[in-house]
Order: sequence, then structure tokens, then C-alpha cells
Amino acid sequence: MKMKQFLILLALSTAFNIYGQKEITSTSKIKDVTVFLSGAEVHRKTKVSLNSGSNIITFNELSPFIVSNSIQIKAKNASVTIVSVNNEMDYLNDDFNSGRLKEITDSIEKQTFKKEIRLGHQRVYQEEKSLLLANKNIRGENNGVDVEDLMDMADLYRERLLDLETKLLDIKMQLSKINTTLNKLYNQKSLLQKGKTKSTQNIVVNVSSKSKITTEFELTYVITQASWIPKYDIRSNDISKPIALTYKADVYNLSGYDWENVNITLSTGNPSIDNTQPTLTSWYLQYYEKFKKERKRNYQSGKVARYAPSAPAYDSDLDLEEVSSYTENKDKELSGSLAQYTQIVESNVNTQFKINFPYTINSDGKPYLVEIQEHDLPVEYSYLAIPKKDGDAFLLARMTGWGSYNLLPGDANVYFEGTFVGNSYMETASTKDTLDISMGRDKSIVVKREKVKEFCKNSTFGSNKKSTRAYEISIRNNKSQAIEITILDQIPLSNKKEVSVEILEQNGAQYNEQTGELKWVLKIDAGASKKINFKFQVKYPKDYNLSNL
Repeated sequence: MKMKQFLILLALSTAFNIYGQKEITSTSKIKDVTVFLSGAEVHRKTKVSLNSGSNIITFNELSPFIVSNSIQIKAKNASVTIVSVNNEMDYLNDDFNSGRLKEITDSIEKQTFKKEIRLGHQRVYQEEKSLLLANKNIRGENNGVDVEDLMDMADLYRERLLDLETKLLDIKMQLSKINTTLNKLYNQKSLLQKGKTKSTQNIVVNVSSKSKITTEFELTYVITQASWIPKYDIRSNDISKPIALTYKADVYNLSGYDWENVNITLSTGNPSIDNTQPTLTSWYLQYYEKFKKERKRNYQSGKVARYAPSAPAYDSDLDLEEVSSYTENKDKELSGSLAQYTQIVESNVNTQFKINFPYTINSDGKPYLVEIQEHDLPVEYSYLAIPKKDGDAFLLARMTGWGSYNLLPGDANVYFEGTFVGNSYMETASTKDTLDISMGRDKSIVVKREKVKEFCKNSTFGSNKKSTRAYEISIRNNKSQAIEITILDQIPLSNKKEVSVEILEQNGAQYNEQTGELKWVLKIDAGASKKINFKFQVKYPKDYNLSNL
């Protein structure tokens, strides 16, 4: 008897656990987003009413691009325990067909219905016109046609055909207008649907609560379809003053959900890349047998030669309209740049720019402009010319101590003396102490590089050849003030012992033996000119051909 009672109690307990479990569906709101160079971490919050015991919560209407192992759930109550967390796709959610997109879809349906009605009328009138034209013969088999009857019929045909042609022409014009409207609606719908998807993802959480309470939950997860790209505005009004640098970001959202009125944090981290440290493996040298002249002759004569495999090739390590959108703060007046709301947080592995100002970034794949910082940077200005590559002189703003500004490589819009002068690139992935920012070309400095023909010659002696090359570089300063300009050129290098290079004249240039670079730093007065020369000689076997000398 006791065993029977125990089994009954066990069955009742099991049934209570199964049927007493509360199932809840909750829609959360996005509060903060941390955008990485690739991907983003989304922070959501919501309040949920729980029963005492077990509760199954489905957080729905989430991005389909969630990285599963990044999901974190926190309950703001010590009496609530997270038992399990799972995520699943929901292909039936039609949440995206709402708002402005739903209005456009409804308009498309109405215009399509109007079009079908007009097409129906058009078919009826065309059939009636065909019927009239097919029955023009009014003469009987045995009798002629009375003139008055003929005139009456002609009037009838004329009036009815004119009426039909007018109606058909009117329908044609209406169809043209409807098609124009439909094209606009479809284009707008396509634009709004970019970055949207009807499939969503749900996070299903099993929680246990000690009592019946309402508590706040925080959801955090990483999505893949988002990113930000650094960019800059560089402004200089005078070469005697610092430059104004505006650090900005183009933020992209293709997560499937708009980020409406949320605080944005930009992080230099990238969770999508492998974070496992590299290891070294044994490095074995590979070799190949030289291609000697006798083998070359054997090959050319048709004799077969066998060769060891050659060493592997050396692998050297070496645009939509901008739209910015933000929600106005109605409680206080905003003045100055939005960059003043940025807080910089540096960790051991990355830097975060916390922007304490709400932005709206829609899931449409467009770049949304976010201002990060503004700096007045002390710089030294100088000119640079590489006449072998380009005949113009470039104004450089040379900045030291740039590492303290957390700058990333990116494109820059350059403005000088209030005028947009072009685009440049901030190459901050460098170990150099000085960062050179190109402020544009200065056409008032003329640089010209020419061969000195009388010194350019080839000669042969014995089994060797000698080739001599000489160049002259002319610089004229047409500005009203003196300038300092750096001129760069180069001497060729040889990686074969049979080929040697000798500098015959370098005219005071600094020479880098590793790169072959020649460097002159010149001061040229206003309206003055200078000339510099360099000459070199290459010695090599006469059966060699140097293709790039």
C-alpha cells in the first residue's frame, strides 16, 4: 500500500513539474552596441515576470547572425538561477514587414490591383473594337445598301470607334503612370529591405526562480554582420599653425535589426579572427642546382637534362553617400562637435571609444558617420618630391608622438586653407616615430628629372660590359618664401655577385646601401632654383641582358 501511494505521489510530482512549468515569450530592446572592426556585440534588456519554480523564456525577434558561443544571459536577481541557454532559428517571423516597409508593400498591392483593372478594361475595349471591325459588311445577300442606312452605320462606327480609341488611349496613359509609381515603390522597397531578413533567431532560456517575481534580464551576444572603418578629416589653414584632425568612423549594420537611439562603442578588437598564438616549426633549407651555361646549350640543342626541383617562390611580408543619423536630445542644448561625448578606454588587447550620445544606425548596409575625437596636432611642415615617380612636390605635415592618439590606418579627406585638396591615407601601422601626412601637391614648386645623355653610355671590355647612367634633377621654388624640400631617388641594387653597381657621383646625397635610396635635403630661397646630379655604373657579364636599367 505504501509503495502504491509513493508511486502516485511521484506521478503527481512529475506532472506538476511538466505542466506547472511556465512558458514566456519576451521581446527585448537594444540598449548598447559595441562595434568591432568586424562584427558587433549587442546588449539588450527586458523585464520578465517569473513563477516560482521552472520557467522557459523565449527571447524572440533577434538577429539571425548571432554567434552561438557568444551568448550571455544575466538575471538581476540573486534568487533566479540560469539552468540552460539555447538558440534556434525562426523562419516564420514576419516582423520585418512592418512600419514603412509595410506601407510600401500595401501601396504596391493597391497599385497592382489598379493595374489589373485597367488591363481588364483594355482587353474588353480591344475585343469590342475587333468585333466592330470584323462586322463592317452590312450588305445583304440579295439587296444593296440604302444610302441613308450606310450613313447611319458610318456615323455609328465612327462614334463608337472614336470612343473606344479615346478610352484605350486613356488606359495606356494610366498604365504608364501606374508602372512609373510601381517602379519607384519597388526601388524604395528594395532599399528598405537591404540588410533585412525574414528569418530571425530566438534564445531559449530555462531559469529557476525561488519565488514569483518580476526581474530584469540582460542579453549579450556577438553578431557577424556589422563593422566600422576609421576615417579622418585633416584641416590646415596655415603652415605656421597646427593641423585640426577629426577622427571619425563609418559604421555599417547588416544585422537585420535597426539600432535605434542606442549608445555606440567602437572597439579596435576583432573577435572574428583566430586568437591562438602562433608556434614555430623546424626551418629546413631547400636548394636547387644552378642552370649552367653547358646545360643551357644542351637544352637548346634538344638534349634532355634532369634538374633538382627549384626552391619555392619567396612570399614577402609586407564607394554611397555618407549618411549620419542621430536622435536629438530634447532635455539639453548640444553645442560643438559630437566628438566631445567620446570616452577612451584602453585595455591590454584593444582600445574602446565609448560615445555617450545616442545614435540610430539602420540595418541597410549604408555607412553611418560617427565622430570619435578631435585633436589639434603640432606638426612640422616640409616638402617631398620623388621625381622618378611623380613630377610634383608634396606638402607633408610631419607629426611626432602620434602613438598616444590611438589612430588606426584609414583614408583621410585633406583640407588646406579652407579648400578640399584631395584624399590621403593615414598609414599608422608603422614603427616610425614620425607620421607623415600628405597635405597635397604644390604646383608652385617645379621639379624635373632628366637623363644626362652625354654620360649615358655602354662599353665592352673582355667578357664584361659597363653601363653608365647619369641624371640631373632641377628644382625651382616659385613661392614667395623659402622652402625646405626633400628629394628622393635611387641607385639600382644587385643580388648577383656577377653584377656590381658603383656610385660615381652622388652630389652630397645620403645613401642607404640596403635600399639604394638617395636623399637630398635642400633649402631653396624664394624664386630660386637648384640642380643636383648623380651618376652610377653597372658592370656585368656581356652575355647578360639587364632589362630594367
